[in-house]
Amino acid sequence: MQCEREVAVRGLVEVFEKKSYSNVAMRRILARCGHFNRTQKAFVTEIMSGCIRNLMQIDYIIGSFSYTPVAKMKPSIANILRISVYQMKFMDKVPTFAICSEAVNLAKKMGFARLSGFVNGVLRNIARNLDGFALPDFLHVKYSCSRWIVEHFVDELGRDAAEALLESVCKPPDVTLCVNTNRISTDELIEVLAEEGVSATPGNLAKNALAVSKTSDMAALPSFQKGYYHVMDQAAMLAIQAAAPAENTRIIDVCAAPGGKSFMAAYLAPGAKITSRDIHDFKLNMLKEGAERLGLSGISVEKWDATVIDEGLRNSADLVIIDAPCSGLGTLCRRPDVKLFKEQQSIGGLVDLQRRILESAWQYVKPGGKLLYSTCTISSKENIDNMRWFLNSFPFKPVDFSANVPDIPEFATARDGYVQVLPQYFDTDGFFIAIFEREQTYE
Repeated sequence: MQCEREVAVRGLVEVFEKKSYSNVAMRRILARCGHFNRTQKAFVTEIMSGCIRNLMQIDYIIGSFSYTPVAKMKPSIANILRISVYQMKFMDKVPTFAICSEAVNLAKKMGFARLSGFVNGVLRNIARNLDGFALPDFLHVKYSCSRWIVEHFVDELGRDAAEALLESVCKPPDVTLCVNTNRISTDELIEVLAEEGVSATPGNLAKNALAVSKTSDMAALPSFQKGYYHVMDQAAMLAIQAAAPAENTRIIDVCAAPGGKSFMAAYLAPGAKITSRDIHDFKLNMLKEGAERLGLSGISVEKWDATVIDEGLRNSADLVIIDAPCSGLGTLCRRPDVKLFKEQQSIGGLVDLQRRILESAWQYVKPGGKLLYSTCTISSKENIDNMRWFLNSFPFKPVDFSANVPDIPEFATARDGYVQVLPQYFDTDGFFIAIFEREQTYE
């Protein structure tokens, strides 16, 4: 039977060698560990996500004390060293001698007995010198992020703000819940979660938000199964709150999966008829299952390509939601693999895709209706440039939504119809929100 460290090593091999999405790989790996208790699952989650989040820093340390470059090591050996260095540098619960001993035993157990001495020598050398070891003053090493992403953030925000952002996404992310107020109040849910051993406090951005701790698997809790909430980042919640969906209206969510924004819209707008669409079958299944668990009968799930106009929906919606496919540079905290594997050239193609979706979906908005455009990225090309292009191309005007978001300097631009949420200020994803109102029928 595999122990926690072996599960983590094999999981990291899957992420680094196959370039699997870390969040997807983590769910799949933990699902296979039914014999693990909550504490064991939390340990696997921490050392896996911690190694991914701090990979370049960890590899720099290993490379400084090993004659064999990390890139030339066998993947399992490299990842045994990585989880060990992560524990030495970022965790204080396991003594160093125990970390080294466990690593040697794991190398033998995984069939690398002849390399166990190498593992032992490298780790003991690191252990003796780690306290006085200084990292180079390179942001990409210090924050374990691709050079081009570091340069991108510096260009977008300036060096100080970019470094603050990079530092913030190196921390484990908060888990936030969006409360299904159709079934339970926020205060009631805090009490229910406390009985389940979960600490919950109100969020700092969105009114339906709860920040939670002391859990590694929300889906296993009775409160989750009863449909009292869904997991959702606060910045994404803020987008729906800003759009202020109204009761008994028609809403179309064109890139809906896995469904969080449709779900929250249903909470805030009882009686609304919501059409939630996506192009991928497996995502649509997740959306259907979520809507059923939450008891949201007003959501209709459909397969549709958002770049293709549906003639039957022209001028039909009071609110159209476009949470556009994007580079995901705002999600580095929850998806640290993006820091490592995202390719710079992908942004140009995404901008084209975003504009093709906007070109189709705006036609569903009634005159006087609203369009919400959002992304989970920090990129002028995908965000403010697209906003300006859209306003110059179609009969819409920006909506002042300052009354629907916190009255703070960071959101002053809400009066002009948009905000850019930055992770370092709110411990959320980086997120762009823009809201437009249709002025007239376009001929």
